[in-house]
Amino acid sequence: MSINRSEVRKYALTFLYALRGNGDCPDSFDAELFWLIAQEKKTDRMRESHARAVLHTCRASAESAQLLINRAESLMDALKGDLTTITLRDETERYANQTQAFEAAVSALAYCLGDTRREDTEQLALCTRDVLRLAKALLLMGDELLCRFADFPASRHITEPLAAAIRRRGKLMETTAGLSEPITLADSKEHAGLARQAADMLELRPAAETLVSAILRHREELETELAGLIENYSLERVDMIDSCILLISLYELRFNKLEPAIVISEANLLADAYSGSGSAPFIHGILAAAAKA
Repeated sequence: MSINRSEVRKYALTFLYALRGNGDCPDSFDAELFWLIAQEKKTDRMRESHARAVLHTCRASAESAQLLINRAESLMDALKGDLTTITLRDETERYANQTQAFEAAVSALAYCLGDTRREDTEQLALCTRDVLRLAKALLLMGDELLCRFADFPASRHITEPLAAAIRRRGKLMETTAGLSEPITLADSKEHAGLARQAADMLELRPAAETLVSAILRHREELETELAGLIENYSLERVDMIDSCILLISLYELRFNKLEPAIVISEANLLADAYSGSGSAPFIHGILAAAAKA
């Protein structure tokens, strides 16, 4: 899965700008805080997409849950008074209780997703994790309960209705639990978009930091070349955001060997998004001169 290079440049620009604004002192720069703030919107979108995917998977959960609980209660009633099945009844009750907890978690997720008053997505992420955690637990408990039923062949006519409900429910739990790691769903037609979002979140930071590290290693020679290209002006007087755009663009022109047209076009987009109205023509002129050189 290839990461969007325009996104990498955008985040590399803000990272480089923040580093220079910190006095070029990476040791005192709080990179974790920077990325937390820089990727806040992406994180929110990712959390909402993840929650919607989980909720969509659980859309038919309530009906199967009620059927399972009814059959669990019937089984426990049928086994009353049989001392040899006390542990089986206890395990059945725990499974039914866990099923109700799962449904409560799904309802909480639906409420949180639809709550327009929420200020952030932290609670939404917690609700999503609760649903996924309970799905994994139910999947394991269901398998264990089916194995316990096999220990009571004489009661098969009593346990089989619940066993059938557990097997059907298990498919739902398996599908839901499979959404725990969205990045693994790249081959899924239904969740390919979610997987791309997860991959971007995972790959964007290291890609941007790698680009900035490379630029800083070659900063002296890049600035020397830029100083020679700027006529009747000094590099020190260039606005910091513009000089950061120039550093990124010149690095990609010289070291990544990108086509000048691509470099200039990307630089113009960055200037339009982050700098003043007169910056794009200025940056365009400098890079055009660099391309000719």
